Amino acid sequence: MKLTRPGGGEHGVGALQLIPGVRPTPLRRFEGEELLTGGEAAKWHYLDASAMVKLVADDMDEEPGRATLREYYFAHGMYRATSYCVAEALSAFKTKWLRGRITQSDYVRNVREFFRLVVSALHIDEVPLAVQVHHEAERLVEAYGIDFIDSIQVVTLMAGKYSVLVGDSQSIFITADRALAAAARREGARVWECTTEGSPS
Repeated sequence: MKLTRPGGGEHGVGALQLIPGVRPTPLRRFEGEELLTGGEAAKWHYLDASAMVKLVADDMDEEPGRATLREYYFAHGMYRATSYCVAEALSAFKTKWLRGRITQSDYVRNVREFFRLVVSALHIDEVPLAVQVHHEAERLVEAYGIDFIDSIQVVTLMAGKYSVLVGDSQSIFITADRALAAAARREGARVWECTTEGSPS
């Protein structure tokens, strides 16, 4: 199976699978993905809404880290995001337009390019709001002051079906939100905060 690439991969939908008190069973391989590519251990890249917005928005607000993020994005593959983050990114484009940060033409372009370059390459995780997921998300909100959507991302990283992957194959969480990056790191996630840090090796 070939690896998912931006603009050329298959759109996939997955579900977060949690069992109370039990870590997920290790997988033999990624679903539909090769484990190695070019001698490098394959790994999932989880995109936060703040990172997805940077991939297409050209306004000055998105300048920090934008060039490095785009270079990395188009050189790699295997991207995931929660459905909540996709909706949050679309809301961010709308907010920019309504606040006069971008024009209506910019807004239309951003949404179009978002679906063409980002959503088309994503495997989207539909996160069920089971009681244990909701409780864990609440714990993260209270512990770190992050919002519910952000906390769901951390739950997905740390308790979802790919959380068993470690070492070079551990998933990378990509965000432009420093507070979220700090919270995710404290929970044990592998994080790239793309506005101030160089791209991961």
